[in-house]
Amino acid sequence: MGRRPGRDRPRRRDVRGGRSGGGDGLPLPGRFDGSPAAVLAGWILTAIGLAMAGPGLVHACGRLLQAVRPGAVRLLAGRVLTAEARRVGRPLGVVCAVLSGMLAAATVYASHTDAAAFGPLTGLGATLILACTGATLLTAALESRQSRAPVTEALLLVGAPPATLRRAALLRAGALLAVFLPLTWAVAELAALPLKG
Repeated sequence: MGRRPGRDRPRRRDVRGGRSGGGDGLPLPGRFDGSPAAVLAGWILTAIGLAMAGPGLVHACGRLLQAVRPGAVRLLAGRVLTAEARRVGRPLGVVCAVLSGMLAAATVYASHTDAAAFGPLTGLGATLILACTGATLLTAALESRQSRAPVTEALLLVGAPPATLRRAALLRAGALLAVFLPLTWAVAELAALPLKG
């Protein structure tokens, strides 16, 4: 019996995906298929708003610490925050925006796709962005500390206990965390809410 033409012809494989048919290749990160453009624009505007609102939030933290009969520790911590709000507030707002964006993106990916959809470059990109913003915040904090060095030395010369200065620093850090951590979580939840399935 004669063979039909093309019957025993080997199946053609897709070189790009390594699969027969038209399989997908390496999954790439950052795919927002079906996401409304207005939602993505809202994410961008929210990040810009957090970066611009950072100095105001830090200044408000300082004013709250100085309110209602402050002691020496609260007064010192509040004065430092109000004086350094512009220097530290903007990098802190950027870090808050980056963390909220990462949390929102992780929530959206977890609710719509499997873990493989992140792709091999997603973790690297997120780590790079977070490292850059964290380094900027650390640089601003170090510059703020250097600018306060003469005042710190003057306080120590007039007899201020070093423990008071340490407590003021811890109070500043606690006040900022108490404001920015809930804000980051709330922004992430609100940003991911329109895209949750």
